[in-house]
Amino acid sequence: MKETLILATICLLLLPQTVLADSLILSYFERPPYYYTDKGHAAGFLMELTADILRESGVVAEIKALPPNRILMEIKRPGSSHCSVGWFKKPEREEYAKFSLPIYQNKPIVILTTKKQRQRFADYSTLHEVFSDRTLIMATMSAFSYGDVIDQLLTDLRPQTHEISSEQSILPKLLLKGRVAYMLTAPEEIGMLVRSAGLNLSDFVSLPMSDIPAGNKRYLMCSKGVGDDIIDRLNRSIRILVDQDFPAL
Repeated sequence: MKETLILATICLLLLPQTVLADSLILSYFERPPYYYTDKGHAAGFLMELTADILRESGVVAEIKALPPNRILMEIKRPGSSHCSVGWFKKPEREEYAKFSLPIYQNKPIVILTTKKQRQRFADYSTLHEVFSDRTLIMATMSAFSYGDVIDQLLTDLRPQTHEISSEQSILPKLLLKGRVAYMLTAPEEIGMLVRSAGLNLSDFVSLPMSDIPAGNKRYLMCSKGVGDDIIDRLNRSIRILVDQDFPAL
């Protein structure tokens, strides 16, 4: 059972002047190795970084695991005081959300498929070519963004997709069963994703594509109800704790 973690005690000890008016909900969804639930507690390297950012800023946060669609609903809800870890910044999201400075930049996305299906991609060197092949079905999560360039390709080419709204660990299982041909993921996700599905990494292969851009930056995405002073405090902590010299996108 997923338990709620409270960072208030640590923050209040570090900064006694912090008051409950500064508190907010900080959510994450299950996407190892960035953020996930381990024995009832929030884990993952971006969750650990975000906890450090909260401690440095003195912002009180109640941490909850929620499905992606529920997070978006809470971010959009008028008057909510809600932030979520690791989202991409997109123009349509900026219409209903505020964003911190970036806290991480992914490695370039790759195609993940099985060794048995690798030959189906032998003639392709670009994602554009893969998306144009209507025989190749892509597994994907609802509400996921792959960044502006890939999202635009998805809109323009409309490849065949199999979308799920539950846990991401289902996707490699669909690959191994042959129900889909591939999925898109950052290289740093592959090992833990496959292991969390109870599968063998040796059955899978990653394929870079020449038209996939540099990795996407990840941010803290907050509802409009989160005050600018809170965002400023978070950003000051990010400047202290995170190297902002990311490669240009």
